[in-house]
Amino acid sequence: MKAYFEQLMDYNYWANGLVLKYAEQLPQDKFEQENAHSQLSVQGVLLHVLFAEALWLKRMQGDEFDFQAVKDSFNPEIYPTTKEIYARWFEEELRMRAFMGEMTEEQFSQTVAYTRSDGAAFEDTYADIFTHFVLHGMQHRAECAMLLTELGHSPGGLDYTLYLRP
Repeated sequence: MKAYFEQLMDYNYWANGLVLKYAEQLPQDKFEQENAHSQLSVQGVLLHVLFAEALWLKRMQGDEFDFQAVKDSFNPEIYPTTKEIYARWFEEELRMRAFMGEMTEEQFSQTVAYTRSDGAAFEDTYADIFTHFVLHGMQHRAECAMLLTELGHSPGGLDYTLYLRP
């Protein structure tokens, strides 16, 4: 199971990199432009995914944190370009890979207790959280791909099988 989730993480970061590669081709005004589909700009969608990835890692590590402070740390003013977003994403990727690398096979079926931003308490297995992590990112990468395509910078296919077949 661990090898499977490591492969999904590899795919996740490959797909993030592909979207960022095409997002960096946008003029700054188009990168920041809100759109009718998601009410977020390409920049906003990318930062949302990055924030969610950082948040889930904190939850899985059992870190105490202030939700709003973490969310505020992903403000577009702090990450005005894809260069800054990519640098932070790389840091988060290294943290996630280190965390996953230390996990045992058995830990993937263990539960993690966490609290949502609204105060509700939940428990999910690590396997379910990693699955959510990748699928949540895919949902928003698809939004970015649509926006990028409309702006003339399609990233092309983001399919898992395309990642598997270099």
